[in-house]
Amino acid sequence: MAEESMVEKLSSLMAEMKDWERRPIVKVGSVIVELVKMPKRESKKGVRGERLSLHVRAEDSFRGVFLDDYTMYQDLVNALSYDKVREAAQALNEVNRRVIEYKI
Repeated sequence: MAEESMVEKLSSLMAEMKDWERRPIVKVGSVIVELVKMPKRESKKGVRGERLSLHVRAEDSFRGVFLDDYTMYQDLVNALSYDKVREAAQALNEVNRRVIEYKI
């Protein structure tokens, strides 16, 4: 039996998952990427059917970034690869260093 393609796997998951259900895909350090079934949404701009999104979040957070398509994914990868963003992320370690003082 041939292995199921990613498109087939995701189509099956879309059919069996409930709205807002999450399925973890990978955890790298403190970052989690999960698959989320987004419900049908109606707005003034029109109706957007149910769909799957990638949800990228910190492990201690429920909020994150939803990526609905490959273009959004690529934009995020490109944004994070800029030297200025990398330098700012490295500097955060120094800026956010905190001293905890305990009462005696």
